[in-house]
Amino acid sequence: MQNTVNNVFLNAADAAIVVTVNNVVVANCYNAAQLIAAFTQHNVNVLTDVIMCSSSIDFAAEEGFATDDCAHNIIENALELL
Repeated sequence: MQNTVNNVFLNAADAAIVVTVNNVVVANCYNAAQLIAAFTQHNVNVLTDVIMCSSSIDFAAEEGFATDDCAHNIIENALELL
């Protein structure tokens, strides 16, 4: 039986959300539209796949974002639109 669940890991680096799917970095996203495009391109299903965030998302200002909330806002906006 084939495993169809993706393991998706999001972390913040250089003012971008780095998207890793099944241990492969697939995108650097700077806004919700880019995150949506990355999820769509790599068949990420927000209802069934495992999506985890690094602590760097919580401390996004240390990774080049304007505030700690910026990375969370991008992720939340993308998930709402999907």
